[in-house]
Amino acid sequence: MNVTIRQIAAQAGVSRGTVDRVLNGRPGVKPEIREKIMRIAEEMQYVPNVAGKALAFSKKPAMFGVVMPPKEIDFFDDIRKGIESAAAELKGYGIQLEYRHVNNRLPEDGVDAIRRLIAEGASGILFAAMDDESIRLSIDDAVERGVPVITFNTDVEQSKRTCFVGQDLPKSGRIAAGLMSRMLQEKARVLVVTGSMKFHAHRSRVDGFKAALAGSGIAIVRVMEGFDLYEDTYRRLTEALAAYPDIAGIYMATGHVGACLDAVREAGIEGKVRIICNDLMPDTEAAMRQGRIDCTIVQNPVQQGYRSFRLLHDLVFAGKKPESETIFTETSIVIPESL
Repeated sequence: MNVTIRQIAAQAGVSRGTVDRVLNGRPGVKPEIREKIMRIAEEMQYVPNVAGKALAFSKKPAMFGVVMPPKEIDFFDDIRKGIESAAAELKGYGIQLEYRHVNNRLPEDGVDAIRRLIAEGASGILFAAMDDESIRLSIDDAVERGVPVITFNTDVEQSKRTCFVGQDLPKSGRIAAGLMSRMLQEKARVLVVTGSMKFHAHRSRVDGFKAALAGSGIAIVRVMEGFDLYEDTYRRLTEALAAYPDIAGIYMATGHVGACLDAVREAGIEGKVRIICNDLMPDTEAAMRQGRIDCTIVQNPVQQGYRSFRLLHDLVFAGKKPESETIFTETSIVIPESL
């Protein structure tokens, strides 16, 4: 016999309305009461009426907020494809997607996006932006108000988010270090370019790269933030290449590959410096075919978007929690001969 909301309410000592708000992810319940009800529901093996939720949401569609960096960062196009593919499969549930593109240098943009989505009645949030204390507190506030948050591509550590979906980022950095150490001689000097060290993804790749090269004899002479923008990446790399004319390798942990290629060409060292990237954007693929980039490490962004949406759907509509707090998409190496 199925467990009912009435039975959970009796066990928790609260009204049926309070249990209904908690099980349907609506705000207005104190965090300690919400936690108690969810614990009792789990102990009693409560099974949500998914069909009933779908019918209710068909009258007033559920809204999923998606917070991600600016539109001009092309990498996220593939993540959007994954999200929208999953949404199309589940269109019968009447889910409305609301995208919020935030400045990847301003944590307050991420905070404001979360606050507005809660105010607009979001049933859940997919989040990929800075790892900042103010954002961490905003995610915790959303969860306490009954709005679950799943991070994708980049995480917000020590927050109450449900789970993270993305690449094993330190491993990606270690793979890059392993490749670089096989290409270069001992005592070679390398540069590292990332987006922003305030992003968990960017910082974790760099940390993995540094840790794997420790004691190898290869020296990292500078780590630069390019904020995924052409101008910043080009300017900082140009300055670094002038300061260190003997650079033997560049690791583009994250960043604008076109800017890197232009800076290397104008420094007159094309073919003399080894370049390792992340992801397979059109510029990267073209440069690999031309022999200007040695290899790239890919992470399947389409799957990151797809799996994040499906997990949030299962959580909101069926109360089904992910099996793990970290769900990794595959990491693989692409060389020119792979293309």
